[in-house]
Amino acid sequence: MKIFALKKMSIITAITILLATSCSQDEGVGGNSHIRGKLMVNYYNDDFSQLLSSEPLPAQDEDLFLIFGEDSVVGEKTSTSYTGDFEFEYLWPGNYKLYYYSEDTLPSLSDKIDTKIVREITLAKNETATLNDLIIYKSLEWNEGTSTITGTVYLKNYKKDGTVKYIVPAQEQEIYITYGNHKFYDERIRTSSDGTFVFKNLIKGSYRIFMYSEDITEQTAYKVVEKTVEVTDNNQDITIDDIFYVEKL
Repeated sequence: MKIFALKKMSIITAITILLATSCSQDEGVGGNSHIRGKLMVNYYNDDFSQLLSSEPLPAQDEDLFLIFGEDSVVGEKTSTSYTGDFEFEYLWPGNYKLYYYSEDTLPSLSDKIDTKIVREITLAKNETATLNDLIIYKSLEWNEGTSTITGTVYLKNYKKDGTVKYIVPAQEQEIYITYGNHKFYDERIRTSSDGTFVFKNLIKGSYRIFMYSEDITEQTAYKVVEKTVEVTDNNQDITIDDIFYVEKL
């Protein structure tokens, strides 16, 4: 009976220890220190010559990586929320390297290149390090913005004696747009039935809008009709007041 009682007591004690262990608060995969912060993004045009955002915006769903001490492999990875916030939890005291990727702002003839940005952090026990000054840089194409440019084109048809025969909205007139210092035009569209046109989704910067017209002086086959328009802010709806005229004999 005593042997049975002792075995029963041992089983109860073991179960009690297991329950107590499972109910105790674990410090996670490491210690009880934290690294948290906010990652923001500055947007530029494609050659990083113009800042497009008036202030840094939250960098959403961006990856951040953490390396502990002298390790050569990533220990943890997390992603930012829609507000740009992130956190690494349950960290041991020690030295860490936190890094993330940003576009390289140096001009390059090749495609866009990402560069690694590294921050070194030393954590004490029960410490929370807060990093709210992290910035990444991203470029946008000319048509990844929020502004528009609208205009109107009319056709002047001339008689052989040089007088105007009639003036009507230019339908299906080809119009080109070039952003900044781009060597070639970026888009070609056509006017609608009332002679109007609109270029959409434009970023901030300088645009050259042009079209080709017959040269009624017959010195050349065609001449260029053009205007330069500046988009100075986001969400602009710019209407060109001056009408474009193309001519035809």
